[in-house]
Amino acid sequence: MEIDDLLLAWQEDAEFTRNTTCWNVTPSKAADFAPFPPGLPTKLIQNLEVQGVQQLYSHQAEAYRLIEAGKHVVIATGTASGKTLCYNLPVLQALLQEPSAQALYLFPTKALAQDQLKNVRALNPTVKAIIYDGDTPTHQRSEIRKHAAILITNPDMLHQGILPHHTLWHQFFRGLRYVVIDEMHTYRGVFGSHVANVIRRLKRIAAFYGAYLQFILTSATIGNPVELATKLIESPVALVEQDGSPHGKRHFLIYNPPLYDEQLGLRTSSIQTGIHFARRMMLDGHQTLIFARTRRSVEMILTYLYDTMPTEWRAKIRGYRSGYLKNDRREIETGFKTGSIKTVVATSALELGIDIGDLESVIMVGYPGSIATTRQRAGRAGRKQQASLAMLIASSEAMDQYLANHPEYLTEKSPENALIDPNNASILLQHLQCAAFELPFSAQDHYGSLPENLLKAYLEVMVEAGWLHAQDGKYYWIADQYAAGNISLRSTTSSIISLKVDNGAQSQLIGEIDAASAAWLVHPEAIYLHEAESYEVKSLDLEHGLCDLVPVDYDYYTIPERNTTIEAFNPRQQEVYSRYSKTFGDLNLRQEVSGYRKVRWQTGETIGHGEVHLPPSFLETKGCWLALEPALVDTLRAENLWTAGANNYGSGWAALKRQILMRDGYRCRACGTSGDESTLHVHHIQPFKTFENLELANRPSNLVTLCPACHHLAEQNVRLRSGLAGAAYALGNLAPLMVMCDREDLGMLSEPRSVLAEGKPAILIYDSIPGGLGLSEHLYEQHALWISRAIEMVAECPCQDGCPACVGPIGEEGHGGKKEALALLEGLV
Repeated sequence: MEIDDLLLAWQEDAEFTRNTTCWNVTPSKAADFAPFPPGLPTKLIQNLEVQGVQQLYSHQAEAYRLIEAGKHVVIATGTASGKTLCYNLPVLQALLQEPSAQALYLFPTKALAQDQLKNVRALNPTVKAIIYDGDTPTHQRSEIRKHAAILITNPDMLHQGILPHHTLWHQFFRGLRYVVIDEMHTYRGVFGSHVANVIRRLKRIAAFYGAYLQFILTSATIGNPVELATKLIESPVALVEQDGSPHGKRHFLIYNPPLYDEQLGLRTSSIQTGIHFARRMMLDGHQTLIFARTRRSVEMILTYLYDTMPTEWRAKIRGYRSGYLKNDRREIETGFKTGSIKTVVATSALELGIDIGDLESVIMVGYPGSIATTRQRAGRAGRKQQASLAMLIASSEAMDQYLANHPEYLTEKSPENALIDPNNASILLQHLQCAAFELPFSAQDHYGSLPENLLKAYLEVMVEAGWLHAQDGKYYWIADQYAAGNISLRSTTSSIISLKVDNGAQSQLIGEIDAASAAWLVHPEAIYLHEAESYEVKSLDLEHGLCDLVPVDYDYYTIPERNTTIEAFNPRQQEVYSRYSKTFGDLNLRQEVSGYRKVRWQTGETIGHGEVHLPPSFLETKGCWLALEPALVDTLRAENLWTAGANNYGSGWAALKRQILMRDGYRCRACGTSGDESTLHVHHIQPFKTFENLELANRPSNLVTLCPACHHLAEQNVRLRSGLAGAAYALGNLAPLMVMCDREDLGMLSEPRSVLAEGKPAILIYDSIPGGLGLSEHLYEQHALWISRAIEMVAECPCQDGCPACVGPIGEEGHGGKKEALALLEGLV
């Protein structure tokens, strides 16, 4: 059944149409062609014709013209528009006409590099196009350095494996003429800021060998392609954005799983819904790519699919995410392209421009975090101009629900701006070390657009630190360490953790993760999921980069509990109002994983807790915080907005209450007032409603004797804390939409007695990137609109007293209390 016919059948399902909040159909589009440019070598034209290419798309011809004119170019046309040919044609022509010329191709992933190597060789089988990355055997590397005409690599390898050893590459650098930076939109945030500095180092070394580079960049649709390209290469660029490629009919759907408890606002799981539609697509014969937001979600979906599909289907369903080994990734990529694998469940590792053949459908389980990423993932389907389906299944989280109710944000809004800060202090200092290791600095040197006085100040800092030696106007590297070896482009730590499974007589390496993820993903006693198999972490050695796992068959998985503590802060801007104040400033945060929850498969029920003892990490960044003034706090207390019903403490409550009163000597633990069973109360320290298990809620360590006055005060504080956390939940979930960033780029913390506000309640939103990228500063500047959108979201939600779509579910610690949260937010207007 064709996609159009399948969707017509789905439309007859009343529940499907009721829960589909957006159905956007983009009609098919014919190509806008242009002839082959004059002077294009006959050999290239013949190879193009063999591939069925008789003429170029208009944007390919425009890119060729600009590149031939010697301009730096950024090509920002749609997914599957043939951007690869935009740079391959002029580069291959130059290499044919000038045999000594060479080119460097940078791709963000190894999978994409493998895919693009085939495209180069199809156009010119004789060209020495070679991949050089971490998987390249050592014995081949010397020959590659001598003979590569087109070197295909990634920023990490350029950073650690090529630039520091440029003397071995002198022949290549002398002939280097073109640098292609593909999938430029992925270079944002920390990664992009690092890559911009790698480009600075590349230009510096190329100039040393007398080479002056021409850059060609490609990008998916983002809001600021020229700005990002200019910041990455620090030179003016020409933009190509009029897309001349054809495409088939495209269906884009947003499906919001139905509510099963309207009072609590609880919806059917997005994961289970995604599995349901994936099964329907598979059984109907359609190849499908399922995107999940996290590595854990990938493994959960795989597990459920394996359990629900016939046994013979298991080999046709695979997962694909970071952490899988090279051979496994190549096998999955090949199987998906040839059609032997029918369904792949992936994270962002498979969202870039890999041609996946006849793929017709993409299912996104949860909003990926940005408009650009959503469109990029949707564009994986229909690359051969056939009708295609991209379905976004909304999770119960507030951001997803906001988008389900306001789909125009995805279909009509411009994509986000990709933000980088190459001069971020911590990133800049790391790359100045690398640059000094590669070539000495002179007093007259430049480093990108960094002001001379600032460069000199950094160099003097490195002299004082013992890394550099200043002599005769030059700065020489004298430190023992290999600078680039300790710097990771993709995280704030440089280490990699190897995951090994103990199978008795021998151990097996099943994957790798970065050290920054280890504390929450593979802490001791965590359940790690890999290819739908469960493993328990027996030990984690951060110093030596080793994690030991054992296979288990438990009926639960684990979720880490993370704590953030404010170590220091420095306000930069502040405005004080009658009911609250807003502040923007510098922060030093302590972050650690303190424990974990055991969550039962299928039911999602919390069945236990555990403690984690790992060293904390520290984040120096910037943040925006809203502090509640006493006038607003007093108003909330006086109105006593609390609608939750009476708690059912269980049949043994009376006896347990007497036990706690006797333990506490029939005295209030807060003020010391004496009493008896009729005058004293027993209070839950952690609110009863935050537990799903009665025994855990009623354990004696969670119970305390209080007099009525102290109990009333304690309950008021819980209500205020609930409203505060609910308001923070709403604001935190809307923040990425307000500043157009990925949700991982921002962190959130709410405290009833915050050091940021001299002990008053406060809500903090901070950049989760060291040094910050200006995201929280944008929130500070548009705080009024931010708050009004949060009020709108909470007020529109149909739940009674809080749910994941507005202020957080009642059953989660610190959340619930919809009326309290709404009153607090309205008090901030």
